[in-house]
Amino acid sequence: MRVVTSTSALVLLACTILSAAQDLDAKARDIVERMSVDQLLGQMTQITIDFVLATQDGGKVVNVGKVHELANQGIGSYLNTPFVSALGDNYGWNVHEWRHAIGQLQDVHIRTTGTPIIYGLDSLHGANYIKGAVLFPHQINVGATFDPELARRMGHYAGRDTKAAGISWIFGPTLEPVRHKGWPRIMETFGEDPTVVADMGKAAIDGIQSQGVAACFKHFIGYSASNSGKDRDPVSLSNHELLNLFMPPFKAAIDAGVMSGMDSFVSLDGIPMAANRKNSIQFLRDDLKFDGVLVSDWEEIYMLEFYHHYAANREDAIYKAMTDSSLDMSMVPYDTSFIGHMKDLYYAGKIPLDRIKTSVTRLVKMKLKLNLFDVPMPGADVVNQVGDWSSRAAAWDIAKESLVLVKNVDKVLPLDKSKKFFFTGPSIDDIGLMCGGWTLTWQGQQGSSMFPNHWRTIKGAMTDVVNDQSRTEFYQGVNIDGTWWDINWAKQKAQAADYTVIALGERPYAEFKGNTDPYELPSGLTEYVKALATTGTKIILVLVEGRPRLLSGIADVAAAVLYAGLPCEMGGEAISEMLFGLTNPSGRMAMTYPKSTDQVNLATPYYGRVGDECVVGGVTTHCPVEWHFGHGLSYTSFSYSDA
Repeated sequence: MRVVTSTSALVLLACTILSAAQDLDAKARDIVERMSVDQLLGQMTQITIDFVLATQDGGKVVNVGKVHELANQGIGSYLNTPFVSALGDNYGWNVHEWRHAIGQLQDVHIRTTGTPIIYGLDSLHGANYIKGAVLFPHQINVGATFDPELARRMGHYAGRDTKAAGISWIFGPTLEPVRHKGWPRIMETFGEDPTVVADMGKAAIDGIQSQGVAACFKHFIGYSASNSGKDRDPVSLSNHELLNLFMPPFKAAIDAGVMSGMDSFVSLDGIPMAANRKNSIQFLRDDLKFDGVLVSDWEEIYMLEFYHHYAANREDAIYKAMTDSSLDMSMVPYDTSFIGHMKDLYYAGKIPLDRIKTSVTRLVKMKLKLNLFDVPMPGADVVNQVGDWSSRAAAWDIAKESLVLVKNVDKVLPLDKSKKFFFTGPSIDDIGLMCGGWTLTWQGQQGSSMFPNHWRTIKGAMTDVVNDQSRTEFYQGVNIDGTWWDINWAKQKAQAADYTVIALGERPYAEFKGNTDPYELPSGLTEYVKALATTGTKIILVLVEGRPRLLSGIADVAAAVLYAGLPCEMGGEAISEMLFGLTNPSGRMAMTYPKSTDQVNLATPYYGRVGDECVVGGVTTHCPVEWHFGHGLSYTSFSYSDA
């Protein structure tokens, strides 16, 4: 079939799109022109939901009186989960509880100001703060699939399920390429290759925004490149690195029409991003032509004072941010002090009205794009789809296609289910450890009881495949922190088994809470593996971790090693099927896995080719590598012969 498209039709379509954009601009400007200074400043303010919550009957409810207090100040946005940590056995709101709360917020704000609020949430691996929604593998797993369509599907369901809760703004995807392998936010990234990150990020944004939800690239820019590997520590990048390694994913997102972006906690080349004119204004707005909303990260503007010591006080911090960045909204988030300081600065003539109106116009335009003025609580049509089989299937596909088989001596895998098995290790029977941080609560959860709806642990899934209790033994043997139980008992069970499947890795954490962990896995974990290996059993090692913790030689004593990342709820089933050969491993390492601390800072960036380059003291050198970027085995054999 031959398709002919007339030039006039394309021109008409382009004109229609341009006209719609111009209409939206005009509507936004009209709304902004009718706002008072107080209302404008309120729109630029984002407050955590905790400010308006009360504890009641073992749960959390909205205090409408507190909402009125904020509505009277014209607050433009709320954010966050109501359960930063669990409240007894309560880990969050289901979709109906979310809709009730969002409805209360919107009702008060619209009746008070005529302008809807926009709610932002970290739906980072599915709608991870909405009870009953399917929890997807983390972004690092999606990156290991090298399949943008899977990133798009995750974005689609994250957007759909978040919208079902009445929420129109997702703080994701994360678009920093990985550099330092100790950085505690690696699980939130797509890996270390800028092209892969760009392709995956663009697809995820398409999936999110196809559901009428705003995506938000983060964290602009260089956030993952801290010199120390610690979250929020300073970053130094050459112009070459900035433009060739860190810029491409953000450019791809902007070209794809991402509606919003988030700034970064870090100082880049000595200047905090919240007041970094070169990168926030000249680079982001002038060069990359980003015209969407730019929101600060949590308390980022005030960090200019208390963290970076770049400002004398809060008011000075706000002045510097408004003068030397293009931030549109302050994630304050604990109080409304931002409004008072902004008023003082405005009436003192230090911040011009045009600067304020420019930001509020962007904010109002995004609300118009999302149709919040007409439908302030979207998603009623998809409420009953949350947790459905289509989203489970998408999470399952990502989980199984993200598993990376990195070692398989003498084709020990796939496993023979007629043999004897010993299942052990802290992650073998724990869904929470397979999900990591940003799961139900900010820092995640350990255990399985809070995941009743979807699938099984590794032990549970593998035991069902063997289907013979006389040939399976289970003993955890060691805690996630490396504390041993009875090592002799564990060794007896290992010695009696043909295969010992050990699943271990990291505790759950998020952001800077992961800064305190050493680069190596706890010695108790690695010594446990080595002790069991002395029994003669074949060690099948499953690594469940959000970043590549150093293994201290345990990969060398294993017959097979599977890098599972954080596959979350579907991980147990996916790992079991892969180990038994029901699925063929297809994942590839999305990052270089370092072998030792010889390189001091574990910075092993992928420069477009496989190698062992790393950065030591600012100098590129060569360092030991456990597994290279792109490495991954399968069960398929190939043979070559002359034609």
